[in-house]
Amino acid sequence: MIQAKIINRIDFPKISLQSTLTEIAQRIIIPDIQKGIHARMAINGGSLPENEPETKKRKGSDRPLIDTGKLLGSFFYKLSGNNRVIISIKGDRLEIGGYLQNDGVKTKTALKFYRFFGISEDAHDQAIAYTKKKIKDLTDGR
Repeated sequence: MIQAKIINRIDFPKISLQSTLTEIAQRIIIPDIQKGIHARMAINGGSLPENEPETKKRKGSDRPLIDTGKLLGSFFYKLSGNNRVIISIKGDRLEIGGYLQNDGVKTKTALKFYRFFGISEDAHDQAIAYTKKKIKDLTDGR
């Protein structure tokens, strides 16, 4: 026979999801996006497309998405209601970033997409581990 004990009070850990999400945005996701751009890695794990010869000549480098550094410094997060944090791109970089990532750049030979904005698998795993540790630390201290 199975016996069950009914508990009238469930003691949930006191955790501020808002502050945890803010920390994840600040410490994990934004640095991961920036690191991916520096490493020429797309957010989905592939490589960013090579720049066209004309672009390399104009920029004086072959680094995709990096010219003045304005894009790298444009990522930010903001609180949005309870338990929600939005990560976005500032100013004119938002429009350009959307064009590069979503619409693509038509070249003589192909349509190139620069998939740099989002959450990589690595950042996702780090965020989950970070959240689990926060919950564990809070529940161990009860």
